[in-house]
Amino acid sequence: MTTAIAEIAKGAPLPASVDSQADSFHQLELEIGEAKLKLTGLQKQISAREHELIELIRAFGGPHAQKSKILHGIVWEMIATFSQYIAQDSAAIERFRLELVKSKQTRLLKKIFSSDVRWTMKASAAEIVKTEKLSLKLMSLLLLCSVTQDKKPSLDVRPKKKPAA
Repeated sequence: MTTAIAEIAKGAPLPASVDSQADSFHQLELEIGEAKLKLTGLQKQISAREHELIELIRAFGGPHAQKSKILHGIVWEMIATFSQYIAQDSAAIERFRLELVKSKQTRLLKKIFSSDVRWTMKASAAEIVKTEKLSLKLMSLLLLCSVTQDKKPSLDVRPKKKPAA
């Protein structure tokens, strides 16, 4: 049973006991504060080191999986994955929509995009566009609707697997 619970069973604690328990609690709070400061410092160090290792792998790593490179040590190996994602540019989609309206081809709008307050390109858009006769201006506006962006590279540092004997 803890001291506080034992004192509840006995009755009101003495002031010295209150101070002792408060001091103990305050000391734990201080230790947590110090640990958080240390953690923040370590997180900054690991982030900087991660960036250095990714650049090392980018420069000297060999091919691994699709969009990944691997760098071998004696005991460790490091793998960096360089992925991307495609985001849609709502302003470009609106310019494309307005140009479709101007060229009286609005029927394509619902074939290429789905509407949910903003226009989102459908998965089948590329196939539809291939079968339609779009002007060079419309085609260039459509190409501006999707933007490919790099994601933050990921890093995996792991011990090498030992070959089966």
